[in-house]
Amino acid sequence: MKIDLLREFIILSKNLNFSETAKQLYITQSVLSKHIISLENEVGATLLTRNHHNVELTEIGELFLVEATNIVNQYDTSIKRIESKIKHLEKELKIGYLYEHTKNILVPAVHSFNINFPNIKLTLIAGLYENLPPRLKSGSLDLILTLNLDKDMLSWCNTYTLYKDVLCAAMCKEHPLATRQNISISDLASEHIFLPSNEIFRGYGAFTNKLLGLESLHKDMVFTYECIYSSLLIVEAGQGIAIIPKMFKANRNNNICFLPFKGDEYCFDVVAAWRKTDNNPAIKKFIHILSLNASY
Repeated sequence: MKIDLLREFIILSKNLNFSETAKQLYITQSVLSKHIISLENEVGATLLTRNHHNVELTEIGELFLVEATNIVNQYDTSIKRIESKIKHLEKELKIGYLYEHTKNILVPAVHSFNINFPNIKLTLIAGLYENLPPRLKSGSLDLILTLNLDKDMLSWCNTYTLYKDVLCAAMCKEHPLATRQNISISDLASEHIFLPSNEIFRGYGAFTNKLLGLESLHKDMVFTYECIYSSLLIVEAGQGIAIIPKMFKANRNNNICFLPFKGDEYCFDVVAAWRKTDNNPAIKKFIHILSLNASY
C-alpha cells in the first residue's frame, strides 16, 4: 500500500470534494478517482460514497481514515528520525589508531579532511592493538587504523589497506647481530626471544608465533610480552631480542636496531577497518582522504 495514496485519501476525506482535492494535489480528477478506486480494491471495501453533489465517508472509510492517518504519521516520524540519525552520525567520526603505525598518514589526512568537511568533528583516540577491535565492535569507535592480523575481525569488518609492514627483530645496537641488514629465524636459536602474548595480542600474537615456529627455538629462551613498549625497554637494556613490527622503529632512539626478517611471509597489511553494519557517511569520506595520503 503506497503512502502517497494514503495521503490522497486523507486529504480527500477532509475536503470531501474531488475537484478541490485534485487541485490541491496538482493531479486531475480522473487520476485521483483511479487512485481511490485502487485503494478500495486493495482494502476490499468501499471507502467513499460519491454522487454529483457530495462525497461522504462510509463506516469502513471512517475507520480506514483513522488507521491511514496513524500509518502516515508513523511513517513521517520514522523518516524524520532516520534523517536526524544520519545527520547526527555524519557530524562526528571517532577514530582509534595505532600511534606508531599511522601517525604519518593521519596528520595529512586529518588536515585535508578538516578542510573538505569542516562540519564533521573528528575525535582521534590513540590505542593499543589489543584494545581497538573491541572498542570498534562495541560502537565506541567508528573507524580504526590497525594491523590486519585478526581473522575474526574480518567477519564483521570492512577494511581498506593503507600499506605493508614487516616483522623485525629489535635488539640493542651493541648486539653482535646489529650490523646485519636482515635476519632469519636460525640466527635467533641461541638468543633470549620476546614474543607477543597470544592472549593479549589476538591475531598478531598468533601470526608471530606461527611464523617463528616455536619448535625451532629453545623453550627456556622464549618469553612473552604484554606491552610492546616494555619489551623495547628490555631490548634497549640488552636483555634480549623482541619481535616487533618495523613501524615501531620510527622516532625510536639510536640505541635499538630493527632487523627485518627475510621473506614475504613476514609482511602484513596495516588497514583502516569499520563495522559492516555502520552506515555513517563520514567513514567513506575519511577513507577517500586516507587513500590520497597513504603513500607507503
